[in-house]
Amino acid sequence: MFALGLTILIVAVVIGIPIFIALTFAAIFLMQAVMGMPPTSVPLTMFGSIDSFVLLAVPFFLLAGNIMADCGPARYIYVMVDSYVGHIRGGMAVTSVVTCIVYAAITGSTTATLAGVSALATPPMERAGYSRSFIAGLLAVSSTLGQMIPPSILMVLYGALALQNAGVLFMAGIIPGLMIGLALAVTGVWLSRRLQTEAHPRQNWHQRGTATAKSAPAVIMPVIVLGGIYGGIFTPTEAAAVACVYGFLVALLVYRKMTWANFFGQAVRSAVSNSSMIFLLIAAALLFSQPLAFARLPQEIAAWTVDAGLSQMHLVLLVVLLWLVMGMFLDTLPIMYLTLPVVLPALQAADVNLIYMNVILVITMQIAQVTPPFGLSLYVASGVMNVSIVQVVKSSLPFLAVLLVCLGLLIAFPQISLILPNLLGGRG
Repeated sequence: MFALGLTILIVAVVIGIPIFIALTFAAIFLMQAVMGMPPTSVPLTMFGSIDSFVLLAVPFFLLAGNIMADCGPARYIYVMVDSYVGHIRGGMAVTSVVTCIVYAAITGSTTATLAGVSALATPPMERAGYSRSFIAGLLAVSSTLGQMIPPSILMVLYGALALQNAGVLFMAGIIPGLMIGLALAVTGVWLSRRLQTEAHPRQNWHQRGTATAKSAPAVIMPVIVLGGIYGGIFTPTEAAAVACVYGFLVALLVYRKMTWANFFGQAVRSAVSNSSMIFLLIAAALLFSQPLAFARLPQEIAAWTVDAGLSQMHLVLLVVLLWLVMGMFLDTLPIMYLTLPVVLPALQAADVNLIYMNVILVITMQIAQVTPPFGLSLYVASGVMNVSIVQVVKSSLPFLAVLLVCLGLLIAFPQISLILPNLLGGRG
């Protein structure tokens, strides 16, 4: 019966049924056929799985990011960064990567970062001689930094599943995020020079100061959020709410770009839509985890890893391989909620640091976003940039290779992820 339930799930996903529906149907079948639970337990379990103070950070961070992206503030970031590096040959690629880093820290969303930065970067880069396919490949990969640069929604969700403090997880992502951003920027400069692209005239310090002053209110938001968390002023969930209020006031009073249409019609609507999708998926995945727990599958896997004598590194590599293969076919949230309840007990049994695994998970999910044939960022970039998916894939391959190299470094050297948590006492 258990195998039949898994077959129902796989067939439903293959024929195109939305994954949260497929998970729910498979879970209901298993709960009825294997566990003998009454139908009333289904809504109770689903509601209980999302009835969490920690998870409240997700809609708040989404709304804060949408306000900054849709209501004016974030658009000044590109101009500021470009004023410092746009005169370097290949500097516009650096501008795009750095803007993605700052934009990601504001929005916490890959899709919002990709859509926002592409609108800003594409016209000037095309005038400088960059092909639209190159821009699409660069931004498809760079936008995934929204998953690593704090505040990261993936880290909030991982923290809720792994019972880890989100603030500590945010700390762990800072150095890896900057390292990945630097590697992507260097690769972008190298490729840009091979394409014989042009550069802007150098801007003077007055122009740079003006651009910096205009962008400062937007750039300060992640500083306020992270400073408040690490200063003990508020929790990550409270920080997300503070970010909403700050973004609203800055858009309304400082930039004066907020309107009824872009606030309710874009920012709020998008936040509600994305939050609903995330919570439906969380509820369905955790419902499906109930039969897995009843069958003691996580405990059996943990016992197997101990009996097999797998080293920590072998276990980490095995889990990463699983995530990479699943990333070719599934989006990030289904991968997380299907695998973490199963692999976390095995990782804990092998004494693998869960803060370190958070960073490994996030960069693996970044890779999943740009891995053919179903990488979400590839299709978003194709749609936003009006470039064929084949061209986007070809242009993204050098940057995807950079992510894979960074993944190898982060696996081999855990201290890259743990240095800040250890220095600040957040060992987890």
